[in-house]
Amino acid sequence: MPHSTVNITSDNLFREINGAFQKTYRDIIGRSSNLASCMRLGVPSNKRKEYFGYLESPPKLSRLDRGESVSEDAFKAISYNVENLTWAASIAYYEEDLEDINLLDVRAHAGKLAARARAHSEQVFFQIITGGSDASLLKAIPTAPDGAALFATTAGGSNRFGVSSGNLISGGGVSTSALVRTDFWNAVQQGMQFQDTEGEPLLSEGVVDSGVTVIFNAANLEVFLEAFKQTRTVNTAAVTNTILEGYGGSVKLWPTARITDNDWFVFFGSDSIQRPVFETVRQAPRLIEEDRANSERARRQRIFSTILDMRSGYGVNLPYGAIKLNN
Repeated sequence: MPHSTVNITSDNLFREINGAFQKTYRDIIGRSSNLASCMRLGVPSNKRKEYFGYLESPPKLSRLDRGESVSEDAFKAISYNVENLTWAASIAYYEEDLEDINLLDVRAHAGKLAARARAHSEQVFFQIITGGSDASLLKAIPTAPDGAALFATTAGGSNRFGVSSGNLISGGGVSTSALVRTDFWNAVQQGMQFQDTEGEPLLSEGVVDSGVTVIFNAANLEVFLEAFKQTRTVNTAAVTNTILEGYGGSVKLWPTARITDNDWFVFFGSDSIQRPVFETVRQAPRLIEEDRANSERARRQRIFSTILDMRSGYGVNLPYGAIKLNN
């Protein structure tokens, strides 16, 4: 990640000026409180590469007739890994600027890098779920342990989770709240049909009905509020909202500018479901101040700097807890 340098664009900053608007970019937004319902954060790590694994479903019981031997079935052990990467940014500024700028404390403002670090996991989360490209984040989007992408119709040549379309289903668009509600029920019904590796129901009864987080483009906020929050639709007759009337769990709406198209996502919120995306933390974010006490550059060139670095990795679990509506 490239380093940053404070660029003083106007001598006016050295004058006695009105500070009414000094917070224009000072209050940096961290990460959304909704993120934890979709992503497992802060999994402890003590090595460069962490290995994870699970066993596939055990075999079903079969009838044993007299004189027959008990059948033996094999099942797989799946392993996958996540590498902890180093992330960093710095802001440099001249000692004169630290002394002379009257508008703000340059060093304190540079310390806002900590808020950027807090938002980092959310940035990577959206890169993963949207399949986006960002040269400053992940070089490649990780695949799930079954070898498919986070959202896919098939895995290993078969219907993912034993049902047609897997966890990537075609949506009907977002032009009306009725279409959004129909797609929501399609997602819920899809999750209820997921099968384990032995063809048995994958999710426990009631899990899909225990609450969801719905993530969508903030530009579509009105239609999603109508779909999930409006109690009645008035045409020639009042039509009740089937989600409010029939869905047993809570719905958390997460409108975001990080999604720029009409695709949207349903994440099941039950604690019994592994979060589809996760973060490992090898080294927590730390701020390092370079000044005359510890920097030759600061002493010779009068350039101070604030550096933030951390080590973390990002991976994809088996994603039966999330469904994408592809529009």
